[in-house]
Amino acid sequence: MNPIVPASSIPSLDNISSITNGKGAARSNGEGGFSKLVDSFVQQTNENQVISDQAIEDLVQGKTDNVHQVVLAVANAEMSFQLFMEIRNKLIDSYNDLMRMQF
Repeated sequence: MNPIVPASSIPSLDNISSITNGKGAARSNGEGGFSKLVDSFVQQTNENQVISDQAIEDLVQGKTDNVHQVVLAVANAEMSFQLFMEIRNKLIDSYNDLMRMQF
């Protein structure tokens, strides 16, 4: 029987403190902080989906009998995707608000 692996939080959220200075403003040293943050969200979401797909495939092929682990992998991938979609929706809403402003 495989040991239960704890569901980990999204590691890319840990990178926020390294991308921003203490006031929440992005550093202006040419690192491309916001784009790197978004890119890390996309990569982590994709990685969680791949892990989920592999866990399902292993269960179907009989390589594992730990249904609990498969359900955790699928739930983790689903939550990562939902978080990513909410961030995307907020970004689109913010962009649309900026476009409606008159200067």
